[in-house]
Amino acid sequence: MVTSAQAADQIAESVKRMWIERITEATHWEPARLEIAWKTVEEELGTALPEDYKLLASTFGKGEFSEFLRIFTVDATRQFDLIRIWKKFLDGGPESGPDPAFSPYRTYRHDQRGLIPWAFGEMRCSYFWLASAEEDPANWPIVTRGDPYPWKEVNMSTGEFVYRVLTDPEFAPFSIARLMPEPDFYPID
Repeated sequence: MVTSAQAADQIAESVKRMWIERITEATHWEPARLEIAWKTVEEELGTALPEDYKLLASTFGKGEFSEFLRIFTVDATRQFDLIRIWKKFLDGGPESGPDPAFSPYRTYRHDQRGLIPWAFGEMRCSYFWLASAEEDPANWPIVTRGDPYPWKEVNMSTGEFVYRVLTDPEFAPFSIARLMPEPDFYPID
């Protein structure tokens, strides 16, 4: 017999997959199904990562959506490597107190709530999770800023956010759907 908690988990997993499937359909992408050493990445960060983000990275790998959005993952070339980029921000910021580069936020540290970068876009757009090792990663808000908008928090999954950026012309100020009405994905080697 399935408990209500198990049923809720199954529904949540189904919703995560739904957004990734929508992205693959919209971009006409054949899922890559990459094996990524997430345990190592999460140990280095000191926290788990959102499951739908891991599914997104495993499905698409390293590349660019609609000549706009690049998702960080585990990247042997280190160009789009999530850990390397997070450490770069971490090394550039103060260990305590305000971080002028990210005010009113700060870079995530093992013992402090803060930003973990997960993507960037053209037009100087940056995408982060407001992460805490004490919180369920599925509930981390997305924090973003770009040209021309200041910091904004969005409470939705990574998969839903990416899908809406690519396809929803009403998802202001984040959407590129009017500029690129046919979303696509190009792998980068």
